[in-house]
Amino acid sequence: MNRTVDPMKTLAAHVGDLAEDGYRRRRDADLTRIVAAGREPVGREPAGREPVAGPRRRPARRTLLVLAGTVAAAAVVAGLVAVPGGDSRPVRRATPPPRALDARSFLLASAEISEKAPVVAHGTYWYTQIRTVERARQPAKRPGGGSGSSANGAPRSGPYFPFRAYVSITWENWDPYRQGEPSRMVDRDIRASFATPADKAAWQRAGSPALTGMKPFSADSRYDEPYLEFGPKGTEMADLPKLPDTPAGLEKLVRADRKRTHRQLGRYHAEGQQLPYLEDVYHTVVGIITAPTTPKVRAAAYRMLAAQKGIRGLGNVRDGLGRSGVALAVRLHEPRFGGMRTAEEHLIIDPRSAEVLAKESYPVGKGGKVAGEPSESTLMTGGGWTGAIGQPARG
Repeated sequence: MNRTVDPMKTLAAHVGDLAEDGYRRRRDADLTRIVAAGREPVGREPAGREPVAGPRRRPARRTLLVLAGTVAAAAVVAGLVAVPGGDSRPVRRATPPPRALDARSFLLASAEISEKAPVVAHGTYWYTQIRTVERARQPAKRPGGGSGSSANGAPRSGPYFPFRAYVSITWENWDPYRQGEPSRMVDRDIRASFATPADKAAWQRAGSPALTGMKPFSADSRYDEPYLEFGPKGTEMADLPKLPDTPAGLEKLVRADRKRTHRQLGRYHAEGQQLPYLEDVYHTVVGIITAPTTPKVRAAAYRMLAAQKGIRGLGNVRDGLGRSGVALAVRLHEPRFGGMRTAEEHLIIDPRSAEVLAKESYPVGKGGKVAGEPSESTLMTGGGWTGAIGQPARG
């Protein structure tokens, strides 16, 4: 899930766009990855799969978290009021208020579970599938008249529509064990939905504007970059098992990466874009625990996160697919023009397997009030080793 993108790549090419795009790409790095251009037919979405480690970075395109509160997400993913066509009402799942819990204790317990998991032999390709749901935005009005879209379709970064509409997409990735071998990224099953019939009516009164610029897309490539941007030269998939298997060892790499980032940002007088230490640790941990590494490395990542202050336990919740998990909350900063915007991310983990089920991003308003409904959610729906591109993981 986490291939943290080097901020220099964004600064060097788009210093002015860093505030608009930087955090989005960094967050996308946690879950999935885009490859080069190219198209092919996309098929229907397969039946739901057991959650496993999720995707990571997608350098240029939207992938991750997207809308959906425990209630709203479930409704959106289930179909809500779809466009075009049906007027099915949202399916609302009653969910009891979450009980607070000690985040540190839960993370340490997750480390124990991870450490006891069997070592799985690698295959030819690491397959990941996620379903994202995001509140629909209007096209951004950028200086010079750009709208923030591209020929392939692109996520929007403008203001939300005045009605509550959502866009959901399934993403699939086949990443090779050997760096430089062919890979594939597919996005498909793009659907638009509404929270209520009243929201759909408001959309119709507004002239039924397009709710997304995203399009079905498939691309094959030989993406010759490390799987995780972690460490002085990044970490290739084959080297994931060689990462430190102690919290201290991982933390040493995090601090070294921060020093390099600070020096690079300083060249562009953008030191203010450096994220707080907790956030760098958090992004790194999410990347590791959703990557095909060893049980010991994954356990070390959980223990590194457990040692940090600023993480809150929210107790038992259900994700947008109705799966039961435990939610942890952390405040994150999103670079935007004129400064930073704060959001609260909820990481939902299966307490039985210590696998990530979902991530949800909640806007934080003035006075620190967290929105009652997330603007973005990412649901981890499938993954594992497979032998060929185009073949989902089995079991």
